[in-house]
Amino acid sequence: MKKKKERLMAVDNMKAFLIGCVVLGHLCEVIKFPYSSYLYLLIYSFHMPAFVFISGLFCKRSVNSDSPPIKRFFSFMMLYLFSRILNYIPNIIFGVHSFFDVLSAKDEPWYMMAMALWYMMAWAVRKIDSKYVLITSIVFGCFIGYMKGNTDFLCIMRLITFFPFFYAGCVLDLDKVNKVTSTKGARIFSAIYFFAFVLIMTLTVDYSQELFPLLSGRRRYFALDDSLADFGCLLRLAYYVVVGLLIFSIVSLCPRKKLRITSGGRKTLQIYIYHRPILYIMENAGLFYLIHQIGEGWEWVAIILIFALTALLCFDFWQKPIDFIMNPKLKEKENAITK
Repeated sequence: MKKKKERLMAVDNMKAFLIGCVVLGHLCEVIKFPYSSYLYLLIYSFHMPAFVFISGLFCKRSVNSDSPPIKRFFSFMMLYLFSRILNYIPNIIFGVHSFFDVLSAKDEPWYMMAMALWYMMAWAVRKIDSKYVLITSIVFGCFIGYMKGNTDFLCIMRLITFFPFFYAGCVLDLDKVNKVTSTKGARIFSAIYFFAFVLIMTLTVDYSQELFPLLSGRRRYFALDDSLADFGCLLRLAYYVVVGLLIFSIVSLCPRKKLRITSGGRKTLQIYIYHRPILYIMENAGLFYLIHQIGEGWEWVAIILIFALTALLCFDFWQKPIDFIMNPKLKEKENAITK
């Protein structure tokens, strides 16, 4: 039981760290302050692949069942629509005209649509040798960057690019992952690797920014610098290796004990869904402009404010609409019991 608790605390701590990176990354996208472009690049190099990997770790029961995970598919699709509507509300409030395309998503809701489709994809290949599926998914991920047309339709580019991380989570055993990443050797390697990665990114930030289209998951290779576009496929393969080791390092370095942020790791979905509309409202209402008038140190005020709002999103109240969308029958059962 102790090992199970340590394992889950490590996952919750990692999820809390990653959702903090998501919020900070989106803040860097909305406002510009010293080192914001560097932070943005660093965060986007690993945060979504790591989230996708963790999601895969906890989907085994659904994707390995005899019947397709139709319930999970429709639950995530409904959550996708709910998130799309939430993100569109600031446009209505502030009179921003934009086309509402149900089947294409450029912003955060893409993750819910991708989750719905990843469940079905993983279930469809459940009886095929996992080695062949993983290798094939990596090959498709390397070549999807050459596709033409609308890469946001059904989140196709991100769907294929990040699927290897999801599938890796599906086939790996959580206990074995915890055992391997808990060793002293793994932690020493992870500390060295993560520090080296951050250092290299810092020293080559101007050049590394040219690789951002590779990190977003939704950009074609021709968006890269001309000198890099011809090597897009090989760069994507290198990306899989580098980020795979980054995910290993983050898992290894995450504490196996309860911290103040641990409970936030169980609230990542609600934080992910609600934080972006709040950022849109704050931006369009001119709040960040007012904070900028404070003068020196204004960026810290903005960061503290955003993380304070993130903490407020951890309350159970925000989870109730998500629970109803994901499992409305559960609410019906609760009502039946109380009557």
